[in-house]
Amino acid sequence: MKHLEPARGLPRESAGSSEGHLDAAWSAPLLVGALEAALERFRPHVPSINALNVFPVPDGDTGTNMLLTLEAAVRAAQGSRAQTAGELLREAARGALMGARGNSGVILYQVFAGLAEGAIGEWTITGAALARGLTAGTRLAYQAVLNPVEGTMLTVLREMGQAATEAAQSDTRIASALLAARQAAIQTVRRTPELLEILRQAGVVDAGGQGLAVIVDALAAFATGSEPVIELPEMPLAAGRIAESMAFLDRLDELPGEEAFGYCTNFVLMGDDIPLDEFRQRIQQLGASAVIVGDRRTLKVHVHTERPGLVLEAALTFGELHAVRIDNMNVQTRELLAEREAARERARVSPIGVVAVASGEGLVRAFEGLGATVVPGGPTMNPSTEDILSAIERLPQDQVIVLPNDPNVVPTAQQAVRLTHKQACVVPSRSVQQGIAALAALSFAEDLEENVQAMSEALQRVRSLAVTQATRDVAIDGVEVRRGQYVGLLDDRLVVATDDLSCAVTALLDQADPSSFELLTIFTGAGTARAALESLVETIRARWPALEIEIVAGGQPYYPLLLSLE
Repeated sequence: MKHLEPARGLPRESAGSSEGHLDAAWSAPLLVGALEAALERFRPHVPSINALNVFPVPDGDTGTNMLLTLEAAVRAAQGSRAQTAGELLREAARGALMGARGNSGVILYQVFAGLAEGAIGEWTITGAALARGLTAGTRLAYQAVLNPVEGTMLTVLREMGQAATEAAQSDTRIASALLAARQAAIQTVRRTPELLEILRQAGVVDAGGQGLAVIVDALAAFATGSEPVIELPEMPLAAGRIAESMAFLDRLDELPGEEAFGYCTNFVLMGDDIPLDEFRQRIQQLGASAVIVGDRRTLKVHVHTERPGLVLEAALTFGELHAVRIDNMNVQTRELLAEREAARERARVSPIGVVAVASGEGLVRAFEGLGATVVPGGPTMNPSTEDILSAIERLPQDQVIVLPNDPNVVPTAQQAVRLTHKQACVVPSRSVQQGIAALAALSFAEDLEENVQAMSEALQRVRSLAVTQATRDVAIDGVEVRRGQYVGLLDDRLVVATDDLSCAVTALLDQADPSSFELLTIFTGAGTARAALESLVETIRARWPALEIEIVAGGQPYYPLLLSLE
């Protein structure tokens, strides 16, 4: 079972010392220090928490999403002029809300919101206030999740709140409540595979629960003046923030003297003892204007290349990819700008605006061609609440529909529409395939409510298929998966693993029963080989001759093929 022994990331059983000058209650300045300590302790755990993904496919990484949300909360706290702990927590919660990414980030925001609720009117935060806050956070988190599942981050949070409440009845010091919450978190995370079958099958504990355990462990250590009991993982993340790294890469495109060269490819590479010289040499062979900064555990990479797929494949042999961004700088630039201008023109006259989340130049063009404003995002790069809210607010329309196009972005989108003064709704598309089908159903002759209903119904008429490569060995739902194999997902369910791309697609189609549909749309990813695609299309046409096939250059990272049946 992964991460059940201390050396692999979960803690030793230890109560630690409850003696220390920080153990009674925290004023606003002490609370800022505690949050900063939690953030610094959380950073090196990010890769190991990300590795706890149940499915062995690139996904919205829990550790990264929690880190970015926690960073946003800490920044808000650091910039606050609040005099009381209650006021400070309210501002930290606001920061967490605007920075929340993915399911885990939204739940972590609810924790901050609950803590703020528990400390209303309090100059300092005591064990009793903490217990009230964790209880309130549990209530808010369960309310925020459409279908709460036990054995997840929610269960860990609930048990933390109950333990802190019991401790606070006899000892109101914050250290006492935190030590009780830490012990409950540790024990509950260990039990998550017993509570959720898919975790047991995957051989992992719950990633979000692990993240909460790391945070409360750091807070307890701060209160007691002791060391955290959760040991550092074997592959720590470098101290630099991911958000800052990507901002640096953004600025690289503004440097003078760089000529457009194919695709501008940016990503963060995380590994264990990456051979820097060998990696640099390999990347420089595949492109130009390469800039590689970082250390043997975390590298930020920028390169111009005609074959971004080859660059990403080469990088995968050295470690794990994060925050991938690929931009075409060549002949399609003029066409793209023209289409965007046309989309803006349509937006100026259409009564309903649409915000869609997507990555990959072709997919972005498809959504913009249908009149949507696109927020960059998808697997491993979930947009924040603020990203989506800003897109809503920038639209000239007072009525807006949001298409999240990823299950991990749905709760973030729902948070964003709650914050806007506009009349906004979420059509809960779980894939770009569903999103495009929903957008095609939009009719400006109908009102907002009728469009939301029609677009939601359109989601149900689409089967979403996806092929990617496994990031680790695992067995799920009776499917044995080896790292590097092609895995096929049908409506988010892993159904096939094979060494051959074509076999993965045909097996997926067999499960989906194409005879019940008329149109198959294939969205090709960055670096998908033309010869392999042509061979695949011939195979599909031979098997299902009545099926109309449409091919779209999606350019999406990680997934060489996305397919939809309508």
